[in-house]
Amino acid sequence: MVLSFVTGFSQPISTFQQFTGSYDFTMIGNTMNAAPNGTGAACMMLTQSSAMLNLAPNQTVEAAYLYWSGSGNLQQADLNVNLNGVPITAQRTFTVDYAGIYPFFGAYADVTNILRTTGNGLYTLSNFDINAVLPHYCPGGLNYAGWAIVIVYEDPTLLNRVVNLYDGFEIVDPNNQFISITLSGLNVTDIAGAKLGFLAWEGDANIAISEELRINNSLVSNPPLNPANNVFNGTNSYTNSNTLYNMDLDYFMISNYISLGDTSLNFSIRSAQDLIISNAFAVSLTSLFADATIEIDDVKVECASREITVDYTVYNHEGTTDLLPNVPIAFYADDVLVGTTTTRTTIPIGGSESASLKINLPSNIAEEFVLKLVVDDDGTGKGMIVELDEENNEDETSVRLLKNPQIGKPEDLFACDENKRGYIHFDLTINTPLVRLDPNHKITYYESEKRAAEQENPITNPMDYEVESFSYKRIWIRVDDPTTGCFSITSFRVTAKKKVFGEMEQPFMICSKKDRSTHANLDVVYRILSQKVDFVDEIDFSFYTSWQDAQDEVNEIKETSDFKVPYYPFIVYVKAKGGEALWCDDLIEIQINQCVVPRGISPNSDGLNDGLDLTNFYLNDLKIYNRYGNLVYEYGEGYTNQWKGHDRNGKILPAGTYFIVFQTDFDTYTGYVYVIREKP
Repeated sequence: MVLSFVTGFSQPISTFQQFTGSYDFTMIGNTMNAAPNGTGAACMMLTQSSAMLNLAPNQTVEAAYLYWSGSGNLQQADLNVNLNGVPITAQRTFTVDYAGIYPFFGAYADVTNILRTTGNGLYTLSNFDINAVLPHYCPGGLNYAGWAIVIVYEDPTLLNRVVNLYDGFEIVDPNNQFISITLSGLNVTDIAGAKLGFLAWEGDANIAISEELRINNSLVSNPPLNPANNVFNGTNSYTNSNTLYNMDLDYFMISNYISLGDTSLNFSIRSAQDLIISNAFAVSLTSLFADATIEIDDVKVECASREITVDYTVYNHEGTTDLLPNVPIAFYADDVLVGTTTTRTTIPIGGSESASLKINLPSNIAEEFVLKLVVDDDGTGKGMIVELDEENNEDETSVRLLKNPQIGKPEDLFACDENKRGYIHFDLTINTPLVRLDPNHKITYYESEKRAAEQENPITNPMDYEVESFSYKRIWIRVDDPTTGCFSITSFRVTAKKKVFGEMEQPFMICSKKDRSTHANLDVVYRILSQKVDFVDEIDFSFYTSWQDAQDEVNEIKETSDFKVPYYPFIVYVKAKGGEALWCDDLIEIQINQCVVPRGISPNSDGLNDGLDLTNFYLNDLKIYNRYGNLVYEYGEGYTNQWKGHDRNGKILPAGTYFIVFQTDFDTYTGYVYVIREKP
């Protein structure tokens, strides 16, 4: 059912209750005004009045709602009254203000049990007293009070009836001249017995200026009791009374204003002068009705996602007519609207329509919530159709969003290939207790994130995982929660380090300085190592006089270019640190010697003094001359012990004295060497 309003002051008239089946309505009530206001009568109000209920024997009370109203604001209002001696307290209240200085109040209470118990008979509202506020209202003819009961009754002889009740507290006057209400979603199958009833306050019999009630834009009247230009005139159509001073309790048969097959009904009120306060309306029609119900078939929840997919079915099992397309459906999570859609097709009697809707839940929805689907709800609690049963439009289920399992942070693993095997075995499962926070979660290791996500080719022996030296691998851990089917992935790095100079023979030999034999230039180490490896520039060196100092990195030798040698031979310890993460720190030994240039060689292949051994000098250039000053041999960088008494072409030189000149990074050496050859 949908209601649309034109103008909206005070508390607009809106849907209150709806009944479908074998129902109709009636109203009883009475005024507390002893005479019409504005006529010079005494400024006083009765405190009780009575009305008679007389239902047929086959009619039983389904619901009964008491309304009472009068002059004054809510603080001045009498909200506690008696009905047939039973104390009644207002369950809802209404208020409206006229001209800024004349407030009026209304009150409501459900009295169904009282009427069901009492049945037919005289009903008296008493202990209703507003006389204290009247002096402010009487001079302007605005003093009134009264009461009414709107009664919905069941009658088995009535079929396919809909009774709609509306209430509010809305002024119609020269400033707010118009109220319009539309009832949609009908399928009128019989116009007989259709009627509209209303309860209104403060209508005056002597004011009849553009005062009208219209049904489907047709002017409605019931003369002589309710003339077309003065419908709100202090009358009671149920008792045919014209002395219901300053209130109206009327109904109109409206079969002449509707047609078979109508799907909506509009009624409106207009007044150009008289002040009218609309309080309650009732409409009774014969119609076929659809009966929309909904069931949640499935709710699909993805891991680590706030998107859910809701599969649902809308039914029209109990309807007496087709359920038309575009019926709204609202989706609520803990009563917060999170999605809307509509039906797509006409659903026949006994038929259904299934569909799905994806919903992205806002962040304020808890991880566990109640999902509720309501058919014939536009998201504001309002519907668009009249149904056989307006109370069966919902279905709900509990939903829990799926979270990926919480995991801890793994540690990177690294080790040094101390034994120079070329590989290292790691126990990857060292990270299992760090990552797995729930003992029920399953841990698996993979060599790529893709494999982990797709569960392809897990590492079969994570406790003995081999990594080649001087390399690293990233290992991916997948943590599965068998309860939810969700998983989390993290990774760590496994590094197999290599010693900087692990494969070199030690100690390295260097010489003291040529002209200052008590000192040595330790910087020659860079020169030595650069001849052996191509990564010296990646290494940081520091020098120490003891192994322990080198280990602790204390008492570092600072004067490396002019180190005073305590004695010969002397060992200096060099700490080598690679800038690359794949290097292990290394410790090498350098032996400082007082080196002597050999004075003679005997190249006879006996392994003793066969060549000119200058290895420890790490020279850059060597030249050898004969006694005539002719260059017979030369060698560049990298010379160690290559000359064995031959010339540049490899020809054997004769025995004799030869002069040598060689250069290092820091010195130039000159001298002679004697080549000794055995006589044949």
